[in-house]
Amino acid sequence: MSRRKVEITGLMNEREFPHVVELVLPLGGFRSRIPEFEAFHRELGIPIRRGRGRYETEQLYVRFCFPHTTAADAFHDRFGGKRLTYRPQKPGPRALKLKPKRIYTPRVVTDHIMLQEDFERLHKFLLEMEDLSEVSDDIRELVEEEWPELVHKLPPKVA
Repeated sequence: MSRRKVEITGLMNEREFPHVVELVLPLGGFRSRIPEFEAFHRELGIPIRRGRGRYETEQLYVRFCFPHTTAADAFHDRFGGKRLTYRPQKPGPRALKLKPKRIYTPRVVTDHIMLQEDFERLHKFLLEMEDLSEVSDDIRELVEEEWPELVHKLPPKVA
């Protein structure tokens, strides 16, 4: 018996976005709150990811998945629900081969909010570059905090 596409997609979302907030689905549904959910995700610049639904004692629970704890905590503070973190039931053979993915906390750098993708892109760029001609103080501070092993690639500080 195969699983429905919704179940598979929900499980994949929970794996990729492990910070979960579970809300009780009210009798009338979320119709009145959908614009609030959309506005929240738009403010953070992240897509809406739904996890696996859960049905228990005539009550349906809906899960929203987030890439980092700060977004999940903010969603939980604003809309309530139960805060969860996805953990696989048992590690499969692929789980043993994967390198753990580092999760970065969003932060403001030179008037730009850096999210997970921005950190990954910057890290890859720094690994590939031989030398940089100039770097802002904010980027220098970020590299010193997050990747001290790459500080040698930065140009000397200008007083």
